[in-house]
Amino acid sequence: MTKRQSLTHFVETYRFWDVVALWARDRLEHEDIVARALAQAVILDGLKIQSIDPRWVKGNDDHLELKGYPYVGFRAKPGSPMCLLRADALEHLLSIVRKADVPSREQLTEEFISREDFRAWVNEKNIALPHFWFGSVVSNGL
Repeated sequence: MTKRQSLTHFVETYRFWDVVALWARDRLEHEDIVARALAQAVILDGLKIQSIDPRWVKGNDDHLELKGYPYVGFRAKPGSPMCLLRADALEHLLSIVRKADVPSREQLTEEFISREDFRAWVNEKNIALPHFWFGSVVSNGL
């Protein structure tokens, strides 16, 4: 590992608000601005986020055994990946985008974004990969 490379470049998933905080620091922007952009990415662009990792749920694709919150499947547009979200989290994301509600860390506590889903979205939008997650690893061809 080089001096410039940190362990964050090998993290496969981050919680939604961790991405907000780290990317806001990279961009020198307020967290609300970044949270709004990510909410819009989920609701309008099809950035895949999850409230639960399907790999850790009992069952198969036809029947998943979910306990606890009411979960909903959400797809922003045809062909975009399916998100499995807490109903409250989806409602909050929709409110951020449609009603300009203030993004709430408390309402988006369990949602996470995978490194590959995030990479696909930023590449589709021609946004530079953020240093906190990709940094010098990308420049080394990894």
